[in-house]
Amino acid sequence: MFYEDINITKRKTITNGAKYDFFIYDMLSLEKKHSNKKFGKGDTVISKVKKFQMLDDETGEMLDVKIRCSKKLDDAMDGFEPSESKKVFNECVKELETKGIVVV
Repeated sequence: MFYEDINITKRKTITNGAKYDFFIYDMLSLEKKHSNKKFGKGDTVISKVKKFQMLDDETGEMLDVKIRCSKKLDDAMDGFEPSESKKVFNECVKELETKGIVVV
């Protein structure tokens, strides 16, 4: 699924015999924007922060959203001085909230 202004993909899978649908949001462009291009490039990982949901237009259910961010940002949030990276991540989340993602 691709919305006009955000890059989000719906994934359908079966986990432990139960249907599990979720979204993956690619946040690299927002990282570049909010960090003056310090983050938002290179290898990507699924963020350890997993507290997001979004309404699925097809089913009307709230599905989990997994954030794909740069490995550099994810590592920096666990590093010695995480304040700058956490600030960038929080600014990205605030922008995502205006686009329909709900923080649980």
